[in-house]
Amino acid sequence: MQQLGFIEKLYKKYYSDRDYEQLDLFRLVKEKYGVTKIVYPGSFIHVSPAFIFTDAVFIDSDKNAKKFFNDDKLSEFVTKRKEHDEIPRIIFHGIDYNKIIPKLVGQFDLMISQYAGFISKACKEYLKIGGILLVNNSHGDAGLASIGKDYKFIAVVNKTKGKYRILEASLWKYFILKKKIIVTEELIYNMGKGIGYTKTAPLYIFERIS
Repeated sequence: MQQLGFIEKLYKKYYSDRDYEQLDLFRLVKEKYGVTKIVYPGSFIHVSPAFIFTDAVFIDSDKNAKKFFNDDKLSEFVTKRKEHDEIPRIIFHGIDYNKIIPKLVGQFDLMISQYAGFISKACKEYLKIGGILLVNNSHGDAGLASIGKDYKFIAVVNKTKGKYRILEASLWKYFILKKKIIVTEELIYNMGKGIGYTKTAPLYIFERIS
């Protein structure tokens, strides 16, 4: 049996073995919104968007992420898995995502925020006006996006019987608080986790409007 290289081994450990590649999710988003260029701040080694989207920028200061994305076998790994006809265009920045990279401002159709903090605020400028934010609420980032003026809440992503679905109906049911509290950015930042809502979804989709 051929021994797995560093890239394959690490990706398998964190994503393949955990059934969290999310390829079906990214296929849905690409088909629904016509996305081609994506940015993924706080990505760790979650390279699977590059299998679906032709242009992908990843930003993470983690030492394993730096080693992973700078490995000379990465291009070969992505090329074997890609589902598009283009040569994969992958760029990695091994920095804190709070440090904005000027040349990336306004360049992307999609920004992904999962388990990495308040990406919606810190990295907003990377999204085009009309661009899509795909975000979960593990650290409260979806809640943060929902109360600001920068984004419009346009859909949720649910997962039923192992399949993701994008739903645009009855969005008023989401972000209703379980407790009577005044939600501010400061409160969400200080909590560092999602506020309790009466109805939740695995992921939320927002459009950047300002």
